[in-house]
Amino acid sequence: MNKEYYIVTGANGSIGQAITEALASQGLPIIMACRNIAKSQPVQQRIIDQTGQPDILLLPLDLASLKSITQFSERLAQENFSIKALINNAGVMCKNFGQTADGFEMTVGVNYIGTVFLTQLLLPLMQPGSRIVMTTSLTRYIGKIDTSFFVDTPTSYKRFKAYSRSKLALTLYTARLAQELRPRGIVVNAADPGVVDTDMITMHSWIDPLANLFFRPFISSPHEGATSAICAATLPDSGEVSGEIFRKERHSPIPGSLKDSQQASWLWDETKKIVANRCKETAGQTE
Repeated sequence: MNKEYYIVTGANGSIGQAITEALASQGLPIIMACRNIAKSQPVQQRIIDQTGQPDILLLPLDLASLKSITQFSERLAQENFSIKALINNAGVMCKNFGQTADGFEMTVGVNYIGTVFLTQLLLPLMQPGSRIVMTTSLTRYIGKIDTSFFVDTPTSYKRFKAYSRSKLALTLYTARLAQELRPRGIVVNAADPGVVDTDMITMHSWIDPLANLFFRPFISSPHEGATSAICAATLPDSGEVSGEIFRKERHSPIPGSLKDSQQASWLWDETKKIVANRCKETAGQTE
């Protein structure tokens, strides 16, 4: 297969749809990687009809299941797909404690472990000039990573803690992966959408009406929030930028105090161990 595809995870969500629409409007071939295919099919058809771009594929991907991630990557490899950009847009912030199919806390399991696992498995399908975009968040500034990062319990779980540290972890991983892939000519950047008007910021509590009244007028729309990822994935000059954070068209390096920190080194080493072990396990499950 000669075409180079743009993969958008969580392409049926608010920001995911906006990213997919923008890419399709440029005539780019896209893979919508979504957990709920039935919910995503109308979105796929609407974007095809709206943009006139028929080459929009919809494939199942559940980031809460390493088996699903493995099956997704194996399918692309078997069908000789080439990846121009992997836009890791999908993410969750769970109100209550839950676990992935592999026993990780759900928020960290999807936002970080699933995203990293997918990225690593798809690297063989990337060429010099390919791009990887990780979705970070302003909450990274309050995130803390320690030895409990990969382990959480119902009693210790707090949604903001889990979400913020998952986004900090993605930011740290972006910086280290950019260094790792620089010799291959693959660029890796993070995209910060800002505070966007999506279901994720709904707290399902008494504070929601007040938030709607006072804060939502200052919150970006999904299309505005999608701009950061679109720029990181498509702007011609962004192909020369790696290890940085995009906020719309602007970008700045991930601070050295973060990427060279002890927590970044610990996270990188532990992540490599987990990915290697899980690759062996899931390979046995899919045989």
